Parts: sequence; C-alpha cells; structure tokens
Amino acid sequence: MQTKDRRIYVGWLAEAGKIDALDTAMAQAGFAQVTIKHGSGNMVTHWAVETANLYVVAEGVQSIGEMKHTEDRYGIAFGWRRTGAQLNAPAGGRQQSVLRFRGFLQELLNIGFYEPLLITAKSTLTGDLINALTRQYEVLDAVDAFRAQDKKPPMNPPFYACSIPLGPGQEVARGSGGQTREITPPIANIPTPITKEYIRAHWIKRDWSALIEAMLDETIRWSATSSKLIGMGEEPPGSAPLDEDPATAPNPSAESQRIEGRGAPPPRGNGRRELEENLL
Repeated sequence: MQTKDRRIYVGWLAEAGKIDALDTAMAQAGFAQVTIKHGSGNMVTHWAVETANLYVVAEGVQSIGEMKHTEDRYGIAFGWRRTGAQLNAPAGGRQQSVLRFRGFLQELLNIGFYEPLLITAKSTLTGDLINALTRQYEVLDAVDAFRAQDKKPPMNPPFYACSIPLGPGQEVARGSGGQTREITPPIANIPTPITKEYIRAHWIKRDWSALIEAMLDETIRWSATSSKLIGMGEEPPGSAPLDEDPATAPNPSAESQRIEGRGAPPPRGNGRRELEENLL
C-alpha cells in the first residue's frame, strides 16, 4: 500500500481520528501514524502496527473446512459473503471469505488501555491468518513441555495465554483468471524452536487474563452471530477495528474458496483457566 510520501507500507492499520481514547493510547504506546492512499483516491491517516502482539479473545481456532460445516464458533467469526451482488439478486457477485476476532494489543495493555480491538481479514488472507493463529498451539504445547522438563505439573494453558505476534510474511503472487497481484500475507512470528524467553515475553498477566475470561462467553456467542451476519452481508457493531493492509487483499475469486487451513485441536484450557505468572 502506498503512503502519502510514496513509500510502501505493509502491516495492520487502525484509522486515526475515530476514537479519542484509542488515539491517545496508541500515541502513548509509541505507535506512529501513516497516511495511506486508498483505492478511492482518498488520503486517510492510520495508526501503523507492523506486528500486532495480540491476545486473542477465543477458546481456540478452527479450520475453514470445519467452519464450513458447523455454526459453532470458539470466539473467532468466519463466513462467506457475496461482493458486488444486487440487493434483489443475492446469487450474483463473487464469494469472499471474511474473518473477525477480538484481541487485546499487548503494547496497549502495558499502558493501561483495556479495550479490545476488532481484527478483520478478507479473501485469501483469511486462510493465512487462520494458519498463523493455529501456530499458537505449538506455543501452548511448548509451555507444558518446558514444565515437564522442570518436573512441574502440566498447565494445559488456554488459547489466550500468550500474545501472538502477527506480522507481514514474504510477498507472494495471487489471483486467478489471468489477473494476479503481489500481496503480503500475515504470519505468526513465532521462533523455531520455541524458547522460554519467547514464552516469558508474551505470557499474559493475571489481571489481563481475568479481563479476557470475563468477556469470553459473550465473545463466543458474538462470534457465532457475527459469522451469520457476514453471510448476510451485514457489519456487526463492535470494537475499534484493526485491519490488515487493504491493499494486500487480492480481488475476490474462486481461489479464496479453496483455502482450507489445517485442522486444529478443540478448545483447551485448565477448566477455570487460572494462570500462573511464574510459569517456567
């Protein structure tokens, strides 16, 4: 995506000037602003978040294949909508997948801003984001592996136990019908192998865990309802949006329907989801 001074920006964006409290918090947390030229030609100022360290408000992540066949959701909304369809001709237009979830930006929690953001992705990027979120299971497994090495009992931590660093991956070409474009899909910047230092840096604080726990049941209900609204072409009310770079999304095409994502385990946690701060 091209900025006002003709640089290329890739990453997450939150429009500035919409919510005063968010603007104040983003500035206090040290995020910079970038002015982007949108497809309409308008220049819009955003907060730039190249890598979003997000505590995802969910009990887990499902594959696209699984979500096609069930209305159950674990806190992450996903559905298919028609783009370019006429109101009285719902079968027209092209199919486009949409994914939404609520998350807390670690940098904002650090300065006392306790409002969730609404993260969105569209088209083929939904499959990329699901694959990135699925890597969180490797982190959770590593927690108990380290504890076993240290002769500590397993914790079976919940999905939101660590923030997930979601940032830009390598540029790839996508499209169909002879029309392709270069995009930068999101990835989880999780090291291989996973280290204790990584887990400690991303581990959730007790107060933050209680914040997520208090809203988890409602968020699971929201994700099921929001998934249905996506199919109806409606936008749900919600939190401040944090969008993937809209210039990276390819034109909706049949390609987006073929992204399945790999299967994921069911929701996990230790029942009451109580967490220790000194986990390792």
